[in-house]
Amino acid sequence: MKKIHLNQLGYRPADKKAAVVTIDADDFAVVHVCDETTAYRGKLGAAFADPASGDIVRHADFSPLCAKGEYILVVGDATSYPFAIADAPYAKVRRALLDFFHYQKCGVDLDCGSWSHRACHTGPALIYGTEETKNVSGGWHDAGDYGRYIVPAAMTVADLLLAYELSPQPDRDIPAIVGFELEWMLKMQDEASGGVYHKVSCRTFDSLDEMPEDECQELVIMPPTLAATADLAGTFALASRFYPEKKELLLAAAARAWDWCTENPHSPPYVNPPDIRTGAYGDMMGLDPQCLSNRLFAACELFAATGDERYHDYMKQSGLYSGLGWHDLGGYGLFAYLCADRRHNEGDSALTRGRGSMPKTDPALASRMKERLYAECAAIMERHRADGYGISLANDYRWGSNMDVANNAQMLIFGSLIFAGDAAYPTDGFDEAVLAHFHYLLGRNPLSRSYITGFGANAVARPHHRPSVARGKAIPGMLVGGPNMHSRTDPDLDAACAGFPPAKRHTDQAGSYSSNEVAIYWNSAAYFVAAMIMGSQL
Repeated sequence: MKKIHLNQLGYRPADKKAAVVTIDADDFAVVHVCDETTAYRGKLGAAFADPASGDIVRHADFSPLCAKGEYILVVGDATSYPFAIADAPYAKVRRALLDFFHYQKCGVDLDCGSWSHRACHTGPALIYGTEETKNVSGGWHDAGDYGRYIVPAAMTVADLLLAYELSPQPDRDIPAIVGFELEWMLKMQDEASGGVYHKVSCRTFDSLDEMPEDECQELVIMPPTLAATADLAGTFALASRFYPEKKELLLAAAARAWDWCTENPHSPPYVNPPDIRTGAYGDMMGLDPQCLSNRLFAACELFAATGDERYHDYMKQSGLYSGLGWHDLGGYGLFAYLCADRRHNEGDSALTRGRGSMPKTDPALASRMKERLYAECAAIMERHRADGYGISLANDYRWGSNMDVANNAQMLIFGSLIFAGDAAYPTDGFDEAVLAHFHYLLGRNPLSRSYITGFGANAVARPHHRPSVARGKAIPGMLVGGPNMHSRTDPDLDAACAGFPPAKRHTDQAGSYSSNEVAIYWNSAAYFVAAMIMGSQL
């Protein structure tokens, strides 16, 4: 295993450039790959312990080296993986993270090289507990399996549309890409009640080496839930400003979903019944049984889209939630409201341009939201500064830890945008911390492993992803879940990483669903960060 860890794609000339070294030494050198001449020499930083990895680390800062080229970093007899200094080292990975959503399309013929396949899951699906069927074809396969789930879809759509809106150099095809998912989400709304079905999948997972058109079990639609219904309400309200020709349709569906939530405030969290063993996306920890974070997200986006005071009244009486993740969309809601607050108080800006006329916000509520959002950012920064690898998980590496890495970077980006120029909320170091989190995903981590398939000299190659397994090679541009300190009865992870510290509990084996699976909402978070980094001063 390498003992010099860095971003295997490289760095831009003006960025801070630092590797993490786990060797007892004083000096390092950066050497040209082409002729092995030395381009830079430096001193390693002081040694300190990193509890999450069990490593004693030193930092090798070579930021003064700005000349473009291909390099390796050398400490004694140890060498790093090669890396570049270039103007746009992340352009291809950014595009691949977005192209992943094409590969995940359901219900249509796909022409995509080795992973091409016929239309899948096109038949009617049974509404669970009834004899009724419904056409819910389309949308994206959620992860390494072929289920389609509203709750993670909502986060994914929010990430991609916000990246399109906020990135200095947006990918212009995002509305078309996301529109495919929105059409499926609309099919998942019950026409009579406005409630949104939680998911559609087969009753169990099929073989890991199966292409999607070969999964022929009966499709089953699970009943509406608060989480799914609130998430659709918020997502459609957010989306309404991106699709002017569908604005009325999206807002009407969002309002009907909101009404269902107000009429069913104590609907129980989703739990798989005994005969359904696909992804649950329920409140398994009992942290938010009434889906208050999801409903806050919905209220914030509906208020921003419509100015209707009933949504404002709900927010004023609600607790504040500030998470970014499928289980807590509150942070997206706070960001939406504070964007409206910035527009109202400061006028048009890069942050609010394109959002149209925005409603008058409440100063007391905006102040509370700022305090909550900034507290999240401050906590992330405190963990970042203490971490040997520059991320912010402390010792909490759960299922999908790489999503948490990307989400924390995203939260700092939100903070940078909301608090820009506000002396009461300093953002010094936020941009550097965002980059540190991105470097981690691309190899500056305890395993020297790029967690994005196809990118980096030591990238994951055997993800838990059915089309990749069936075709014998990984689709490029997929972010895997990453180290997981909780085995969840994953025999491949347990066998490979028994006794390992949290940050090293990852194995690049297709069977390791709890550390090496992929998911649309992990990719969307990583894509958001990549899109915001490129073309900006981050």
